[in-house]
Amino acid sequence: MKRIKKGWRRILHIVLVVSVVILLVCLLILWLLQTVPPNYQTALAVENKVHQPHLVALHETVDNIKDDIWHRDKLVFEVREEQINAWLATEFGPQSNRDLPEGIKQPRIELGKQQQTLYFTIERSRYTVVISIVLEIELGADPNTVEIRIVSVHAGSLPVSIKRAFDEIESAMARQGVDFQWKPGTDREVAVVTIPSQVRIKNKRRNLSVSELSIDEDVVEVTVDLDR
Repeated sequence: MKRIKKGWRRILHIVLVVSVVILLVCLLILWLLQTVPPNYQTALAVENKVHQPHLVALHETVDNIKDDIWHRDKLVFEVREEQINAWLATEFGPQSNRDLPEGIKQPRIELGKQQQTLYFTIERSRYTVVISIVLEIELGADPNTVEIRIVSVHAGSLPVSIKRAFDEIESAMARQGVDFQWKPGTDREVAVVTIPSQVRIKNKRRNLSVSELSIDEDVVEVTVDLDR
């Protein structure tokens, strides 16, 4: 009888230990999923009044491009990280009519010389998680193409299989009308985005070719060659 009682106590002890371990693992996963990358947290904390001058600067750059494209043979312009994030905060903010995939909110980007990171928040009824996608962006081998290599995807601090993000990426690109396809032979890890090769407004038109794309800390510089 004593042996039976000891046996049950041992089983109960093992069950309790396993239960505690499972609970701790679940809590750890939950904590990792809720982790917000510091740089994304900083970007979200920027107030609208701080975004405004960067948004104005971006609009001025766009206006200059629209004017210069008819009078020059080459365009060289730069866009800063703050300007892109100001545009994202405005165009995809709470007051915007632009659509993002359901549940996706607050997109931001971080520019680096070697890699770039796209952040956004997924909100569902039972959970909220921050997704970060590390990218490598460069001009493609074909004219007017940009290659985007997906390096890694994280949900909070947990790595996520890259393939799980593919369908959502394709859907988002289609909704925005982007000429997008996966590069053959890369197992859908490199996307190719095609830039229109002609600008046409009423009876005016110009052919364009993106000859240089340089990404550094906090800034993108683009060189475009133009011909008639």
